Order: sequence, then structure tokens, then C-alpha cells
Amino acid sequence: MSTPTKTEVAMQNLMDVFYQYAKGDKYTLTKSQMKCLVETELNQITKKKGNVEAFDKMMKDLDFDGDGEVNFEEFVSFIAGLMFSCNEIYVKRREQQASQVKK
Repeated sequence: MSTPTKTEVAMQNLMDVFYQYAKGDKYTLTKSQMKCLVETELNQITKKKGNVEAFDKMMKDLDFDGDGEVNFEEFVSFIAGLMFSCNEIYVKRREQQASQVKK
């Protein structure tokens, strides 16, 4: 049996996190479950706590099918959006570090 790659482990971790919070037989996240997931699993990225309006907008934007819950596809879209934002910050930091080394 071969060792899973970093990408395979990352994918498994995302699935594990989703299903840890998606309690019940529908395999979706209610608003309160999604809020708990964000506050617990993404606390370093989403440091502003208590912004109910922003969270409500995020839930509305994520809920593509309008059922009031976040399914796995919608969750993955959310994570992808966060990763794009984080990548922009990561690239800028790398560029800054590279320019400092050249000085």
C-alpha cells in the first residue's frame, strides 16, 4: 500500500472536516454548523468574530441552490475562494521577500 500524496491527504482532510460538522443524514451544513466550522477551523483567516451581517451574506452567496444550507459542492467553492485569497497574499509575501534578498 502506497503512502498518500500531500494532495490526497489535503483532500481527505477537507472531506473529514466537512462531514465532522455536517451532522444528520442530509450531509449539508446548516447556518449554525457552518458558523461553528468557520469559527473553529478557520479562526486564523477569519479573525473578525461577531460580524453577523458578513456571515449572513457569505451564507447567501454560498447557497447556490437556495435551500438555506451548504452542501459539499458549495463548501468546496467556499474553500477554493479562500485559497485564491490566501494565495494572493502568499505570492505578495514571496515577492517582497525576494526583493529584500536582492537588496
